[in-house]
Amino acid sequence: MHLQLGTRRFDLSDRPVVVGILNRTRDSFSDHGEYFELDRLLTRAEQLVGDGADVLEVGARPGGVGVAEVSPDEECHLAAGTIAELRSRFDLPLAVDTTRAAVAAAAFAEGAVLGNDMSGFLDPGYLSAAAAAGAAVIATHIRRPPGVPDPEPVYTDLIGEVCTRLTALTGAAEAAGIDRERIVLDPGIDLGKSWQQSLRLLARLDDVAALGLPVLVAVSNKIFLRRALGLDDAPLDVATAAACALGAMRSGSVVRVHDVRVGRQAADLAYAVRAAG
Repeated sequence: MHLQLGTRRFDLSDRPVVVGILNRTRDSFSDHGEYFELDRLLTRAEQLVGDGADVLEVGARPGGVGVAEVSPDEECHLAAGTIAELRSRFDLPLAVDTTRAAVAAAAFAEGAVLGNDMSGFLDPGYLSAAAAAGAAVIATHIRRPPGVPDPEPVYTDLIGEVCTRLTALTGAAEAAGIDRERIVLDPGIDLGKSWQQSLRLLARLDDVAALGLPVLVAVSNKIFLRRALGLDDAPLDVATAAACALGAMRSGSVVRVHDVRVGRQAADLAYAVRAAG
């Protein structure tokens, strides 16, 4: 299986793709605005690349419940401007984390080659913007729009419903003109799922991978880890590493993490174990 990101074609049977997260936000659930200032973000980017990132992803709008909203103009300015700065410094694919088609289009114009849309393409212009730019997309399963609370999600068939929705999103992306080698599936762990449902999804990623497309392991520092382990405010680096390895063992092939050193080692070891077995 291959993933095409711009001019780079990754063979996912040999090595997982690791995406390093860069939050240019004032209120992020993970780093709480630590890298909002551009110079600090660029220093962080250098570290992630040195730790083995294959892709750098920029987000300029927090996606959690109850966080301060960012206007479309501000998000566009921050995301596209940061992509331009990264493009001038690093020779690797760049991604934008946004649910807004206009922001995605501006980021693609500055050199981003992957759009990560946690809303499941709610903005009707998103896929056409990606197709026009020749960009790849991440299709995400989520029950409600980002930022809308979903405290007690109920599924009749969790895995079946996730796969059905991801199949529909894939069809929409293909209909818009996006090639299958430019589509990644995100089952939406922690997005409209209880911590128990998130664990089940992680255990059943093989079923999602059976759809025939790369599967994103997006577990870094997420709330389900804290709740599953009964942790209040302890760091989640060890839990994140374990979840990344488990996801890669279950056919996850794209790993999205805040700490690339952790994600790279965990995913590479999982691939090595799979190969040995």
